[in-house]
Amino acid sequence: MGRDRAELHENLTAVAYYVSDYGYGHAARSIAVIRRLLADSPEPLRLIIHCGKALGFMYESLQEDSRHQLEFRTVSSDTGYVLKQDSIAADTEGLRNKYRQDLSLLDERVEQEREFLLQQRVQLIISDISPIPIVAAARAGIESLGISNFTWYTAYRDMLEPAELDALRTAYARMDHFIGLAGCAEPAWGCKDRIHTGFFCRQPDAREVARIRRKLNPDGTRKIVFFALGMSIEVGELERLPLWNSEGYSFIVSSNVQLEREHIARIPFHYSESQNYLAAADLVITKPGWGTIGEAVTLGKPLLLLNRSQFYEDRHTVAAIPNHHPYMLMSWEEISRLDLNDLPAVEQPDSYRSIQRHGVQAVREDALGEITGYIRNLLHQVRV
Repeated sequence: MGRDRAELHENLTAVAYYVSDYGYGHAARSIAVIRRLLADSPEPLRLIIHCGKALGFMYESLQEDSRHQLEFRTVSSDTGYVLKQDSIAADTEGLRNKYRQDLSLLDERVEQEREFLLQQRVQLIISDISPIPIVAAARAGIESLGISNFTWYTAYRDMLEPAELDALRTAYARMDHFIGLAGCAEPAWGCKDRIHTGFFCRQPDAREVARIRRKLNPDGTRKIVFFALGMSIEVGELERLPLWNSEGYSFIVSSNVQLEREHIARIPFHYSESQNYLAAADLVITKPGWGTIGEAVTLGKPLLLLNRSQFYEDRHTVAAIPNHHPYMLMSWEEISRLDLNDLPAVEQPDSYRSIQRHGVQAVREDALGEITGYIRNLLHQVRV
């Protein structure tokens, strides 16, 4: 996808942006970074965006600015997590088998990307947070930047043996620069430099948010709940949840959740700006994915979180929620029996703190500005 090579301006700085192939959270936050980067860049850029199944989502979200050249390329980059069928639990053996298969292809994929980067005269690669382009950039002599709250090296430490992770540790150690997002508990990646910043999200559209609220709560008597647990849970099990019968509540679910009930609205299948629906909610029920928590924290929405303590990433993301932000942790068993009328009112945020925490970083005023400012400085260096 993108313009023909013959139409491109050869003097544009070329940046290759790689986005993890696991889920849509990496894509959503990368869209936020790219939008801000393009808006703030004093000079036009050629940006080549690499992703797998979320590439169409990124293509729809990033309407081409006439000042910049955007291209889209399909790549498969990450093993990701492997879950047990119809479950939220990790499938360690399934992960090990898939990881070993992907690892056997690592060198081949790295060499393919090295050749691409050199052919396209790329001057900077950004990865969230595939190791493949990082190694490819190192082999090609191109500057690299990693942006993430975690790496797959740390994500797998509770699931795989240390010796199995040597290749990932070696790959990430070749990053020139690293921007650690909220909840980051990583080794000191970044051979040249590193910074840490906070939560952020795509900017909601105020008029669209108001439209959604009017549609779901026309008489102003209902609370709106954004429910984002459905990707790994059997539809029949979701259908039986008593929370749908909670009096005085309306629900927003993702487009893939096939529930036909009064007061349940699905996000339209082709609707790419899901942050507008979350911004319209009074309460967010979700697993502890960085993207949804980032949206809830940035937009000031109370959180009811599925407790998945077996996931390294989840533990640290939850620990990064600022002290003042209302949240509650629940097991799947507790959520499966939940009537929302039994919860403290969302107007009582202090009731939502389930654990006492100290010294947690507050929300940064402009995390996106910190990230894109760092990238612009790198671009200035690679142009010289």
